[in-house]
Amino acid sequence: MSGPGEPAAQPAVDPQHPWLGLASFTEETRAYFHGREEEVAELARRVQRKLLTILFGQSGLGKTSILRAGIVPRLRPEGYCPVYVRIDYAADSPPPAEQIKQAIFRATEASGQWTQPGSAVAGESLWEFLHHRDDLLKDESGRTVTPLLIFDQFEEIFTLAQADDAGRARAAQFVEELADLVENRPPRALEARLESDDTLTDRFDFGRADYRILIALREDYLAHLEGLKGAMPSITQNRMRLARMNGQQALAAVTKPGGRLVPEEVAEAIVRFIAGGSELRNAEVEPSLLSLICRELNNARLAQGRAEISADLLAGSHDTILAEFYERALADQPPAVRKVIEDELLTDSGYRESLAEERLLKAFAAAGAAPGALATLVNRRLLRIEERLDVRRVELTHDVLCGVVKASREQRLAREAKDEAERQLAAQRAREEATRKALVRARQVAAVCAVLALGAVVGAIFGYVNMNRAREAQAQAQQTRQQAEGARAEAEKLVVFLLDDFQLELEPIGRLDVVASLSKRALDYYAGLPPALRSPATERNRALAEVRYALSLRNLGRLDEALKSADSAVATLAKLRDGGDGSEPTLIGLAMGTNAQARIYNQQARFDDSRRSSTQSFDLIRPLGTAAGASVAARRALGEIAVAHGFNVMRDGDNEVAVGVLEQARAVLRSIDGLELNDLSAAAVFTEATAWQMDALGALRRADEARRNGVEAKAVADGILGRQPGHMLALRGRALIQTNLGDLEGDRLRFPEAMRLYEAAARDYESYLKVDAGNTIAWNNLAAQRQILANYNEGLGRPQEALRQFRAASIAARSGGMTPIRASNAASVFRNISRLEAELGNREAARQAIAEGARLIDLALRDSPRGSFRWHVWSDWRNPTEAHVDFVNGDYAAARDKAVRSIRALGGIKTDNAIQRRNRDFQLVDALFIEAQARYQLKDHAGAEAAIRRSVELRREFPYFNVFQDVGRAEDEAVHAIVLARLGRLAEAREALAPALAFFAKLPQANHRQPWLAMRLAQARLAQALVQSAEARVHLAAAAKLLDDMPPETRGMATVTLIRNEIALEMAARR
Repeated sequence: MSGPGEPAAQPAVDPQHPWLGLASFTEETRAYFHGREEEVAELARRVQRKLLTILFGQSGLGKTSILRAGIVPRLRPEGYCPVYVRIDYAADSPPPAEQIKQAIFRATEASGQWTQPGSAVAGESLWEFLHHRDDLLKDESGRTVTPLLIFDQFEEIFTLAQADDAGRARAAQFVEELADLVENRPPRALEARLESDDTLTDRFDFGRADYRILIALREDYLAHLEGLKGAMPSITQNRMRLARMNGQQALAAVTKPGGRLVPEEVAEAIVRFIAGGSELRNAEVEPSLLSLICRELNNARLAQGRAEISADLLAGSHDTILAEFYERALADQPPAVRKVIEDELLTDSGYRESLAEERLLKAFAAAGAAPGALATLVNRRLLRIEERLDVRRVELTHDVLCGVVKASREQRLAREAKDEAERQLAAQRAREEATRKALVRARQVAAVCAVLALGAVVGAIFGYVNMNRAREAQAQAQQTRQQAEGARAEAEKLVVFLLDDFQLELEPIGRLDVVASLSKRALDYYAGLPPALRSPATERNRALAEVRYALSLRNLGRLDEALKSADSAVATLAKLRDGGDGSEPTLIGLAMGTNAQARIYNQQARFDDSRRSSTQSFDLIRPLGTAAGASVAARRALGEIAVAHGFNVMRDGDNEVAVGVLEQARAVLRSIDGLELNDLSAAAVFTEATAWQMDALGALRRADEARRNGVEAKAVADGILGRQPGHMLALRGRALIQTNLGDLEGDRLRFPEAMRLYEAAARDYESYLKVDAGNTIAWNNLAAQRQILANYNEGLGRPQEALRQFRAASIAARSGGMTPIRASNAASVFRNISRLEAELGNREAARQAIAEGARLIDLALRDSPRGSFRWHVWSDWRNPTEAHVDFVNGDYAAARDKAVRSIRALGGIKTDNAIQRRNRDFQLVDALFIEAQARYQLKDHAGAEAAIRRSVELRREFPYFNVFQDVGRAEDEAVHAIVLARLGRLAEAREALAPALAFFAKLPQANHRQPWLAMRLAQARLAQALVQSAEARVHLAAAAKLLDDMPPETRGMATVTLIRNEIALEMAARR
């Protein structure tokens, strides 16, 4: 806080240097302050007439100069004592009331004496301090002097004060003290003391109002000021808006201080130049920019030894002059000094920040600056120093510099990012070189394998030809026939072995197309055999090749072909087993074929079929894989199958069972080589097993166990990728694990940590897709990562970045092969895009997003069985999507009608299992919420209550998934309470609200200001105000502040505006 508050160093002002640039005018320099006479007179009248006056205007319009060089010199002779006040919100600063009282004492020492010295008591409120009976301020002539408290840059209560808990506490104290003073009401604490001690009334004059308060703030914080009107209604009554100077005022500001230094025609040219070419009568000019440019032109005049400023000095633009001013001020300073200024004296969002002089000097010293660097920059008018509470603080001279400094910072950060990117690129190139070598080796392996496979097929054909020759030459010995049959059988075994080996070698590098191609060649060979030569062994080998072919096609998104091959393989192998073939290859092949069916069903959204097949597969392989002395092949198959089955069990909500199944997978895969990374494929599947187990553990709220297992598995994946940088299964496994670790951080509301993990997972999927661009599962997972990042960005108040991430998700969701489930997933992305575009006021973009989503749903429906569960659910896509957008656009009747249609459609869907019911009910609660909100806006409170009550009941039946689900339930409970209160059912409303308040109270305070949560907390506060009338104003003010503190992008969104307006109406009704 400042007392007299004058900058430590003032510009030298004289007839040769009449313009101050960015420095503010003061009482001492008022002779050079011109052009604002009308505004000063109007402001003086307002101050004299009312106890509180608000002066507001955009940055750079000269509010501080009007106060210091205009209003103060005008009112001081009329018996006013100006007291400049700037609150220090630091944790170690005195309470705001004490800071203000200290400022009053310092300012009034030179103006007179108090008639009752010593009446002030330490710790008393500001209201008490200024209401002591008969304690007046008198000047030397005995005339009463009126203290004029001037709070300049009042917006700091909404910016700097909100940086930490201490600042927010200081701000709340300040508002409370100031409100009592402005409204001239005794503080609550004093009223309580008066009830127990009547003698106190003699000490105070309750009718006194012999002081004035003048608040000046930037216009863009006027909405924040509105949030205080519940406690301080007077802030709405006596306001004055400061506009830009008009042409004549600007001309006076140039010619009157400059006199003969600037001819009239040049002065007019300067004004037109700053006004962007407008004629004088239409000109609007920022005084600070005008003063700076005049000062810069005058400096150029002096440097060239001219007697006056001429028109040729006007070349350039005002942005250029500001930039040149900044660059010239720092030209002889070390680069690190610029970094200190840009990082320490400017907030992240581009506002001025102040720093203690001592800290800045240390920072400058560390940056290699000369000892006098700060004084130099102050003299150059880049920086200024003010004293607050006897602490000298440094800041930029004026707000108009913020844009230039921010632009310079962004350029510097871009350069630094470029340098870092180049460094990372070099590292990436090194990794890519390692990957390239690995791929070369893999291609060599593939080529060799292909040759071997071809040789094996040729061997088989040779055996077949020999059989024919043997048949044609019956005279040859039976031994030749047996040798030929043996050669063909051994060749077929070799083909099966090679296909298995190819899978292990080529899948990690994303070359499933090669595996599919080789499998197809083998199948073509088997198809060409005459029936007489299809022995049981040949049929088994053909079926095993079909299993590999099915799994490869499944990953390539060719689901119908994949299922056909899997069905054929399972039928063949089951027949062989039932015929007495209990060999390990047959049993493993049957289990893997059934597992292939389960995986394919999953991608086709045939979840019941998938669960049934995965159970059969798991039951088939488990005895073989867990037997004493089980082979590596059997254990590997058990691990892969247990992963798929565990995923299905988890998806169906049987999380305890899923944890056990997936732990069995982890154990058997660990047994293969102890995770020593001699068997990279087994280790990679281990990471996938852990990823799905983490999901199940999270749902069981066993977060610590999930995190511990995830950290272990991520280290395994890192190790695999260290040895083989392009190992695709390890990349996918690591991405899954990082997603789950991100979920765990998100569940703790640690958003930055969660987002770093999600972004890392997205990068892994992108790396995967560079090698295997046809893998639809990886595309689907990448789209999911981008959607998660979009949701988090929106929640943190960055809707434009959220929209960018949603758009990136939409691209990933439509890349690769399109299956029904992928088409529906892509449509869900466009549902989010349509809603967010509508929130931002982009109606046409929202309409286009709905159209694209509908097109994708049509694709999904076209390839889905008519009348199936998913067909019914997807058929209803458009109603809830459009209902959301209609509600945001304010068409509440349309939103209600479409939500009701959706609810009816969903209610008529028959469900066969728990997962279908849960999926249907998730969609039901969304539609019910929209119906309730729309009916509420239409004043149909009874209908709104019925809808939201049903939504709450459904949400309470959901199994735990994550904290966001709990937040959604609490939001519904708060809305239910609001609706009940509107119906006059206050007891029910309080009961409905209680669990929501209890839940919100448990959330970390640090998260309360995050926009996604702040909006819901504001609704809960509104509900509190409606059910607790005695504390209504407190709750409404808190609700308004939660929304006012949101970033501007979020604050302007349609839904937030709707809630803000309702809170404002309630506040107005309770004045």
